[in-house]
Amino acid sequence: MKAKFFFTLIILITFFRFEVKAQATAYANIFATVVAPAAMTKEMDLSAGEIIASRGASSNALSVQNMIPSENVNLSKNGKTTVAAFQVTGKNSTYAITVQNQPVVLLNENANSVTVNNFTSEMAMIANTGEGAQRIRVSANLNVSENQPTGKYDSTAPFNVTLNYN
Repeated sequence: MKAKFFFTLIILITFFRFEVKAQATAYANIFATVVAPAAMTKEMDLSAGEIIASRGASSNALSVQNMIPSENVNLSKNGKTTVAAFQVTGKNSTYAITVQNQPVVLLNENANSVTVNNFTSEMAMIANTGEGAQRIRVSANLNVSENQPTGKYDSTAPFNVTLNYN
């Protein structure tokens, strides 16, 4: 009797399995847009133009607005002063600009030197590029010694401006 009951139970389970009779499936597409990361390119170098040094050690502030000479340094009308300029691009990138804080040494053909320090940027520390590009200008102080020897002074190494972005 037990065997007959067990055999009948197996047949019932085989023919009357429990199945899900209703089911719905939905599908979704996947989209992504890859954009170029934020980038920075140099537009212009920092230039103090032509300087006439006189008595007394002093410095010139190469400010974002204009060249501000000290009382012991005069600017020649022949030289053109420029602040460094960089262009930041990227779509909706939030970024911070960091400028070098170590002085840069400039040497002339006779190995005489001047230093440049106090680098500053006109941009707020954090900005957003939005849909286009932004121009960053960087200024500094040029330190001229008393009776500085004449000559064209070039940096022994470029100064750095770092773009940190999300």
